[in-house]
Amino acid sequence: MNGNKKGGLFAGVLVGLLMVIIGTVMLWWNEGNNVRNIKTTDEIEKTVVEINPNDNPADYEGKLVAVGGKFTVEDVSLSDTTFGVEQHTAALSRVVEIYQWEEESHSDDDGTTYTYKKVWHEGLIDSSDYHRSGYDNPTSVAYESESVFAEDVILGKFHLSSTQIKQMDAEKSIAASEAKKVPEKYSVIGNYVTNSADLDNPQIGDVRISWKYNDWKEVSVISQVAGTTFVGWTSAVGKKVNWVTEGTKTSAEMIEDMRTQDKIMKWLLRLVGFMLIFIGYMSFTSPLTKLVGYIPILGNVVNFMFGAMIFLLSLVQSLLVIIIAWFRFRPLLSIALLGIVAVCAVLFFMLKKKQAANAPQATQVA
Repeated sequence: MNGNKKGGLFAGVLVGLLMVIIGTVMLWWNEGNNVRNIKTTDEIEKTVVEINPNDNPADYEGKLVAVGGKFTVEDVSLSDTTFGVEQHTAALSRVVEIYQWEEESHSDDDGTTYTYKKVWHEGLIDSSDYHRSGYDNPTSVAYESESVFAEDVILGKFHLSSTQIKQMDAEKSIAASEAKKVPEKYSVIGNYVTNSADLDNPQIGDVRISWKYNDWKEVSVISQVAGTTFVGWTSAVGKKVNWVTEGTKTSAEMIEDMRTQDKIMKWLLRLVGFMLIFIGYMSFTSPLTKLVGYIPILGNVVNFMFGAMIFLLSLVQSLLVIIIAWFRFRPLLSIALLGIVAVCAVLFFMLKKKQAANAPQATQVA
């Protein structure tokens, strides 16, 4: 085995070990964060005061409130002065995409191979560390993505803070024909201002630019009143809450949205943590699987069984981390659940024993 192969195997083992550690830490952190999220939403439910946007802000100074309704934006349009795009809105975004090479890796028993495809991508992709030459991306671009926000969004007698305004997503497209300033060598094609001669057949380095704005008509917030505006409210477990969402919603609806979002994030991070551990172990044991792979016919069978064992090992480790984390962060609930499992197990074995005792005995015929 030459030095390059030895170095590659050693790097694979090191990366695999690092991935297992990161996945384990992620699972532990995720369970603790989930418990903090649960406690925070429970505290919000008990603490929040639902108010009308036209109520006197001074009456709720320092209190956690839920308020929603129609809002207005100051009488100044937001603009992208470079291209002459204007819109009366809370948020305006310029989206700059560049046609570039994207590298993808594919690993199997024979090693890692790399493929390259052309994609529209917002921002530059660094191709300096690509594993194959001839797939160079541009290193600079004349224009970059930018977002601008209204200085004042008014909700009844309240004014949204700049932090809240920046949570108001720009998702509605603006026609590229609205651009009053089109740079030299650029033109309007479809919904883009572009320097490409043919957007259906673009070349590496081509640029296409589009715009989006926030088209909300109503907004709802859960936050702490500070004067006539809002500041982030901090729960007893240290989680900061400054919730902003589209539409007029009750506190109960917003809390339910928070809980749904927390559940999605909890399961997503659990999956990511498990996958990191699994891929890490696969990378960590790659020298052994490569060695076994040289055995004719039997090698593939052994590697399949070995992969299944690693999958089960990763699953067991992930579950153990989650269980131990729950004992650390929610001991009373964990003990209660363990007690329920124990009672169910005892009842199950008692029932099996009773069934065995009541079963008809076989008689021997002489």
